[in-house]
Amino acid sequence: MVQFALEKKIKMIPIYKPFLSSRTQGFAQDAISSTWISSTGKYKELASEKLKEILGIQHVLLTSNGTTATHLVSKSLKWLHPEIKTILVPNNVYVAAWNSFLFDKEYNLIPIDANKDTWNFDVNKLKQKLEEYQNKVAVLVVSNLGNVVNVPRLKREHPGAVFVEDNCEGLFGKYEEHYSGTQSLASSLSFYGNKTITCGEGGAVLTNCEDIYVYLDKIHGQGQKRGSRYIHDTLGYNYRMTNVAASLLYGQLLDLDEILERKAALFEVYRRELGSIENINMQAVEENTHHANWMMGIRTPLKFSMVEEIMNQNDIEIRPMFFPMSSHNHLVSISKRDEEKNASILSDHGFMIPSYPTLEREQINHIIETIKGMVHST
Repeated sequence: MVQFALEKKIKMIPIYKPFLSSRTQGFAQDAISSTWISSTGKYKELASEKLKEILGIQHVLLTSNGTTATHLVSKSLKWLHPEIKTILVPNNVYVAAWNSFLFDKEYNLIPIDANKDTWNFDVNKLKQKLEEYQNKVAVLVVSNLGNVVNVPRLKREHPGAVFVEDNCEGLFGKYEEHYSGTQSLASSLSFYGNKTITCGEGGAVLTNCEDIYVYLDKIHGQGQKRGSRYIHDTLGYNYRMTNVAASLLYGQLLDLDEILERKAALFEVYRRELGSIENINMQAVEENTHHANWMMGIRTPLKFSMVEEIMNQNDIEIRPMFFPMSSHNHLVSISKRDEEKNASILSDHGFMIPSYPTLEREQINHIIETIKGMVHST
């Protein structure tokens, strides 16, 4: 196997590392010292209020992780639109997006194949399905790797459909003049360790609907009746974020400008150095949207297994693109082979490269030169 390593071997470059300032770590220590380490404490309000301020959203509900947040989005859809039983979904996303709408066995998921350029669902195929169902369906929007889908445009074109978002990868991207996740019925966020801002695990639901917020706030805390401790009049869950996690999140939000500036600079270098290279394809950004710059995706003619071997030899960790439904045993019965041609191409040939904000210039150069050498040898 051909190797393109620098003469000076460098330490393995991970796919992601969180940006944790001393201030953020200090908040976490303060939360621990206060003994308010569970689901009550000042940092939960501080973090949720800061998110509302930044995103311009009316309601933020902090949760234990991104999957529980997405499950709550599915509950909000069922609660407000019980007549909807069909959801159009992209066929190449992280499995939690699908699972969250299958937990309660309420919905029939209809997969839509990907667009090879954007790596999101094919908008033209989506429109055909919406016309077929006469818009009497919901659409789960996922902005893969942070490449934002223009939800406001889809809402204008299909006013009869209901749109929800798994925005776990799209946080801080924009559609038109709005932050992604803020213009649908409800959306979910993830603060997992590899996300732009993190608290280890953790998530949030965004909505501008007060009724949805009140309902989700209740069921995410065991369905307890308001004003009555230990009286539970609704089936609920324990999906609450801890105060310790919220303290980390609050610190990350205060450091957000620096994190986003670092990531924007990194992605600009990647796009400049790799965007015009033959046999390298990057995500095409939809008109009137801004990529969230979460994870840089690359597609080459090489199979992922070969790319991974070369990158491992050069001490660079990568990840494959998400697989279509038919790759997962529990989803085979609802997968559609005629809606996964492009999704399969992306998972066979697409991959994610290190995209964290503290990547050093030497590391960035090594990643770029390794990829260039790899595709030039094909």
